[in-house]
Amino acid sequence: MAALSWIICIATFLGGLAARSDLAYPVAEPIAFGLLLASFLSCPLLWKMPPLSDLFSGRQRMMACLALLLALPLVLIPA
Repeated sequence: MAALSWIICIATFLGGLAARSDLAYPVAEPIAFGLLLASFLSCPLLWKMPPLSDLFSGRQRMMACLALLLALPLVLIPA
């Protein structure tokens, strides 16, 4: 679970940076913002903090990570 979260976090962060620097301006902004937001939400260090660690159990966090992984291609539809 943590390894998958780190992979998603790093991949979406690098994808957001690449979209911000390589795509045209009107298209790049929403895609880069979505990818950077996905990177922030999938960061395992964020979920170890006390307010968020009490919010979801381990299985719920795993399902949220899987939902994020499956919904991430929807960010690329505007492109």
